[in-house]
Amino acid sequence: MKPVEIGRIRVENVVEWYGPTRPTWVLPDAAPEAVERHRDWLAPHFMDARGRFLMSIHSFILRAPGLTVLVDTCVGNDKPRQNPGWHMLQTDFLDRLAAAGCPPESVDLVLCTHLHVDHVGWNTRLDNGRWVPTFPRARYLFARTEWEHWSKLDGDEYGPIIADSVRPIVEAGRADLVEGNHRISEELTLEPTPGHTPAT
Repeated sequence: MKPVEIGRIRVENVVEWYGPTRPTWVLPDAAPEAVERHRDWLAPHFMDARGRFLMSIHSFILRAPGLTVLVDTCVGNDKPRQNPGWHMLQTDFLDRLAAAGCPPESVDLVLCTHLHVDHVGWNTRLDNGRWVPTFPRARYLFARTEWEHWSKLDGDEYGPIIADSVRPIVEAGRADLVEGNHRISEELTLEPTPGHTPAT
């Protein structure tokens, strides 16, 4: 994605992972014949020759006057995950972020649109066996309903994700729990779009 200017905001993305995946992994009703009917607009950018969706896991950098916001933090390194493709990743994501002019210390605000595994991973990094905030100056914005929902599920598959990527931020006093229509700045306001997680 080339950087985009929207009013006084500059938006660009930094990719952690890109590749093919079976359509039904994301859309359970996306049978091959249903997907094939849309090949003319999906291929080649969103679907490969074998009918697999081409997807990326990425963050967005928003640069507003006096404010650098990182939206979603991907999967992260060193994290045990049930998805084999995401288990104990070792990527150069932070180097890519820095190459885009956004080293961790430059981020003012980390915004997690929701608390799924591929949106919270780089909230923390492993340091001497402890999960610590990756972005040393940043406040982290979480929807209150998301935190209230996922923080109670320590015993299920989401427990480890919250434990290594979200709870350390809350316990460090770096999280701001906000409502769905929270105003960040003159240029940036959150607007709820419920339906993707049980919490919204």
